[in-house]
Amino acid sequence: MGIARDASSKFVQLFCDWAVRRLWMTVRLNEKEADLVLAWLREQPAIHDASELWLYGQRSEGKATRYEYEPEIKVTSRLRCRRPDGSSQWVWITRESREGSGGNRATVSILGRDKVVLEKMLEEGREIQRRKREKFLTVVQVYDFGKEHGLNWLHPQDKDRKQPGRSISSVVLPRCCPGSSGIDQAEALLEDAREFLNSETWYTERGIPYRRGYLLYGIPGGGKSSLIMAVASELRLPIYMMSFSSERMNDEVLSSLLQYGMHDPPTILLLEDVDLLHTAVLNRHRQLQDSAGDSSPTDRDKDSSDKGYEKSRRGRLTLSGLLNALDGPTATTGRLLFMTTNDRDALDPALLRSGRIDYELEFKAAVPDQIQRLFTRFYADFGGSTSAQSPAAVKALPDEGDGALAELTTEELAQLFAKKLDSSSKRLTTADIQRHLMKRKKSPRRAVEEVQELLDTFSTGDDIQASVRDPSCPTK
Repeated sequence: MGIARDASSKFVQLFCDWAVRRLWMTVRLNEKEADLVLAWLREQPAIHDASELWLYGQRSEGKATRYEYEPEIKVTSRLRCRRPDGSSQWVWITRESREGSGGNRATVSILGRDKVVLEKMLEEGREIQRRKREKFLTVVQVYDFGKEHGLNWLHPQDKDRKQPGRSISSVVLPRCCPGSSGIDQAEALLEDAREFLNSETWYTERGIPYRRGYLLYGIPGGGKSSLIMAVASELRLPIYMMSFSSERMNDEVLSSLLQYGMHDPPTILLLEDVDLLHTAVLNRHRQLQDSAGDSSPTDRDKDSSDKGYEKSRRGRLTLSGLLNALDGPTATTGRLLFMTTNDRDALDPALLRSGRIDYELEFKAAVPDQIQRLFTRFYADFGGSTSAQSPAAVKALPDEGDGALAELTTEELAQLFAKKLDSSSKRLTTADIQRHLMKRKKSPRRAVEEVQELLDTFSTGDDIQASVRDPSCPTK
């Protein structure tokens, strides 16, 4: 009897397992796909009926605050989902945790064999994430998770404070063609990036790697970082900011970071101040010339003491490994690469060759047309046209006198402000000018009256290593 009972119990168990395998399908999702499913799950009204919830985040919608919940770890949510043909299908979603790194994983169980419901979840989750990037700028940084998990991308959570997005019009750069009323250099770069994102088929048909590289170089405070943030906001793309400072960084880790862990393309990869990130990117010929110069005994002692450290750093990350990660056989496609530097000549030529860098833009001291448009945009609430006039159309304006300045419109004040700066020997950046305007944001007249304070703050243009000739169109 006991043997028969055990045999029948085992048979029933096997039959149940067989039936479950025939009727159910279970899909296990890694971190990227799990985040998409959880983004979709937080939008479902049925989630509020779960017995155990976790407050994921909150966001403002007008005057109201919307709270977002997701199920606790290892709690299964059962939902009845609508299929594209109008029928319903039961789905069970279990949120799991990846130990150590804090990332999410999920298991989706579907009654039946049709995966169309899961694919619909992923697409809707991807669209939800895109909508959130319209309002906020997503910046992902490299984080050290310890010996077990090493370096990986740290994606911000909704509850984290985010930087609001910005429009391309907030970045005021010189016109592409001086003296005209055409688009400026910021709009031209955005147009180039948009054209690239819409040309994937064209690249594929011609066998050209679907990647685009941008180099922004020139004086500090010219707006390089601001332009990248504006482009990311306009295109609704996340920025992945690479850092080489960790001792765990080497060629293999860099290649892994760029191949795995990033959102599905298109994305923006940012190497900011690339000449300061690591010695591997520096110009090899320039370093040889510098090392051939005379050095004092003190310098030689210092070089000798640092020799072991520099050798170990060069061994961890090499220029060859960086170049292969950026555009080698295993490099990802659909990626916009942005590199910024104050000293273009310091970079190794191999990093700047055609195919790696397709578009260069130099940032110089502010020119009159740029200063005028920056002023009119800053004080747009005070009235006046926001489009700069050509130099020939500028009428004679008073230089001094409170009464005379009070009579001027914002546009005329902008012309006078630009004229004063241009006639001085100072060569200022847009950051310098914006700091002056910020202190007088409620009075454009004060900004003009106290312009001498701005001029007295900075040295002559010789301190800025940039020409102030009329900017030419960017290199493509």
